[in-house]
Parts: sequence; structure tokens; C-alpha cells
Amino acid sequence: MKADTTNGISFRKYLKSKEQRTDWLILLLSCIIGFVVIKICYPYPATIEDSATYVSAAAEDTFIFYRPFGYSFFLQIVHAFSSSIHAIFVTQMLVYFISASVFAFTIKYFFRPANKWVWYGMLLFFVFSPCAFYMANTMLSDLLFAAMVYMLLAAFIFVLKKQSWGALIFFSILLLFTLHIRYSAMIFPILFIAFFVTIKGKMRWFSIAATIVVTCFFYQQIRNSMKETTGLDQFSTGFDGWQMANNGMHVIPYTDIKPEDIKDRRMQELHYVMLMHKDVISEKTSNGPTFAFMWTNELPLKQYMFYYMQQTQTPYATSWVKLGSGLYKDYGTYLIRKHPLLFMQHYYLPNSRHIFYPDRRGPIGSYTPIRAENICKWYNLPVETNKSAKHPIYQQFVAETITVSHLIIWIVIACVSVAAIVFRKRMKWESGEKKTFWALTIFGLLYYASTVFASPIDLRFWLPMGAIQFAFLYILLNKIIPIYKTKDS
Repeated sequence: MKADTTNGISFRKYLKSKEQRTDWLILLLSCIIGFVVIKICYPYPATIEDSATYVSAAAEDTFIFYRPFGYSFFLQIVHAFSSSIHAIFVTQMLVYFISASVFAFTIKYFFRPANKWVWYGMLLFFVFSPCAFYMANTMLSDLLFAAMVYMLLAAFIFVLKKQSWGALIFFSILLLFTLHIRYSAMIFPILFIAFFVTIKGKMRWFSIAATIVVTCFFYQQIRNSMKETTGLDQFSTGFDGWQMANNGMHVIPYTDIKPEDIKDRRMQELHYVMLMHKDVISEKTSNGPTFAFMWTNELPLKQYMFYYMQQTQTPYATSWVKLGSGLYKDYGTYLIRKHPLLFMQHYYLPNSRHIFYPDRRGPIGSYTPIRAENICKWYNLPVETNKSAKHPIYQQFVAETITVSHLIIWIVIACVSVAAIVFRKRMKWESGEKKTFWALTIFGLLYYASTVFASPIDLRFWLPMGAIQFAFLYILLNKIIPIYKTKDS
């Protein structure tokens, strides 16, 4: 990435300087240790049902209407170089190393360390991530998405601070790929544009225009793929509507809405089906937020879809998209708007606690070996190969440690935040530093808030926020430490 200079040193030269040798050593050794430990304990990647879908899309070069194609495209690239399934882990670890390095050095470049030992400690905290190492050995998009977020934020900081044209081009490419990996990234352009407005000169308008063009190009790509795959000329894949209905259904056990109270006839019919299954819905939501209504065939959303398919003679894919982008989205929105306090009480707030203590761990801690035939076929892997874990250390210890560490980190963040408030008048900020700090902080807050609303939380969903937590703590500590140094002197 080409950039202007800070203190007379370009970013490229900064990376090569002797000052960074210890940093490179920490980054490299952390990833090597993580790679070796994971490879010994888990010789084959972990999978879930989504993994087979990603591989099917890659092998058949087909857009799967409820899964973004970005990760499948990544699998195609890796497969072009090596058909070995082990290449996935190697490549994802390499991508993680590069992205973590780019983001860490970007932060250090613009916020020079007040204390080198604090910097080394923060760098180790950031890069040595057992969660990232494990997810690098899964056939899921989470690690790649986190890596794209790290590099996207690094490029964003360069555009914001140095108005670098090279960084803007890099940012635009990364934004497009990030959008294709996770549809939830659609919230990112809004924040980026809001901060690009603060840039002076023509770079402001080029940055805003680039963000809008990339977003519109992505929109049109998905729309074209939807039309080709399902025959429906629309952007919505229906996934958002299924998720909205799933989340809104958490209020049903605590409401007395009657079908006749709903004006829309189709929603009346759907709500009547929900009331018939009220006990089942109550049972499924009794232990907190769940996404079971989206995927379980025996539960009411899927049951209603099968009824719809039978009545309208509509294929599965088209029915899934039509209901998700229409009736289910409207119904979920209706429930949430009708009872916002109940939604907060029974879905949003219980889901929010997973920010601080994400005890729902997803694939981490419950290793699932490769069973899907299409995965074995594409990677020329004999079905009878023993793909089980040799030493399931994450299931026994590490997953619990990761969970507890989240709580500890938030306590540290709270303490540092209080200290920053106390010393706010004595903290010295260089030109543009505050803007960068608040851009990263607001990005993190927006990601947390939107992710909690969008889906029941797994531990892996917080992987992109490792960069935000690292930057937040390091920047504030970097401003507080000189105050204590002045006191001592």
C-alpha cells in the first residue's frame, strides 16, 4: 500500500525498518505456533452444514441464493493452486498473518508507542488469537471475513489520515470482496461515507463516490445472480426476511395478538399457524435466542413454506426467496414494531450478553469432521479417511478459556475507558488522531449493535472485533501512559 510519509518515513520503509523486527517476530512466531498446534490436534478442517454449501457453489460455480459467493470464490482460487484440502488451512493462516500485520502496523504507524513493552503486549494480545487459529482450520467464511475487515479498516485509516490514492483503490477492492463474503457488511459503507465527508479537498468526493460505486456494483451483481438463479429480478435473497421472522417470533409466547387484529390477509394466515405452534415456539426460545426457526423443517416457518410450495406449485428456491423477501420480512417487522419492549426483553438483551460472555461457541469446541460427500469428492479425499480430531483441546479447555477471556477484556476496556475520562483534559492528541479513534470505535459499536440484532450470536461472530478492541485499548493507553510519565518525573 503506497502512502504519504509520517515523520519522513513511508509506510513501506517503515515495515522494513529495524524498529519492526521484534514486531515481525511476535507476529510470525504467534502464527507458526498456532498453525503447528492446530495441525497436530486437528489434522483436517472442521465443517458444518454451511461448509458443504460453500463447496457446492465453488465446485459448480453456481450462486447459492442464501449464501454469498465470496467465500466460494476464495475456495475456487485456492483450489486452482492446490486441490489438497490442507491448502485451505495454510492459505487462511497466511491471510490472517498478512491482515493482522497490516492492521497492527497501520495503528503503530499513526500512533507511535509511548512504551514499547505496552505495544509488544498489545500486539501479542491481538495476533495470538486461539479463536482465529481454530477458525482458520474451518471451511467457513468467518476467518476470511475478519481478515478482510482488518485490511479494510487499515486502508480506510490511510484514506482518512493521508488521502492516499493507492489506499483508496485498495479500500474499494477490499470493500467489494468484503460485501461478497458477508451481506451484513452492507452497513459498512454508511459509516465510511459519514467519515469521508470530513476529509478536505477532492479526496472527499472521490472517496464517497468510490464507496457508492462499489456498493451499487455489488447490488447489481447480486440482483443479476438472483435473476439468473431464481428468476426473480430483485436484490433481496430472502435471508434477511427469514432472519427477521425468526427473531421476531421470540415475542409470540408473550403476546395476545389475534389473527383478526392483523390487516394483511396473508399475515393473518401465517400468524394463525404460529399460534398453533405457540407451545413449541415457547419451548425453543426458553433458553435464549435461537435460529432454529430458519432451518428446522419441523418448526412453523419451514412448515408454512412447505404448505406454500404445495398450494402454489412453486419450487423450493423460489419459495424460500419469495417468502423471505416478502411475507416473512413483513411479519417479523410487524412483530418487532408491535412489541418493541418484548423484543428487547426476550431477544435483543439476552442476545446482547453474548457480547461480554459468548457461551454459544458454534463450531469452536464442538469439532465436526468432514462428512459431506461433495467436499471429499472435490478435494479427492477418500470417504473412509479418519478425519476426526486427534486431541480435542478446544472442546476440553480452550473454548472455555476464550469465552472467559472476553469477559476479562471487557473489564479491562471499562477500566481504561474510566481512566481516559478522568484524564481526558490532559491527554494530548495529534492532528486527526481523535477522528481515527472515534471512527474505529463507532465502527465497533455499529458492528456489535447490528450483529446482535441480526442473529443469535456465536463466538466466531466477534472475530472481526479483535482489531477494534486492540486499537481501542492501545490508543487510549498510548495517551494515558505519558501522563503517568510526567507525574513520575
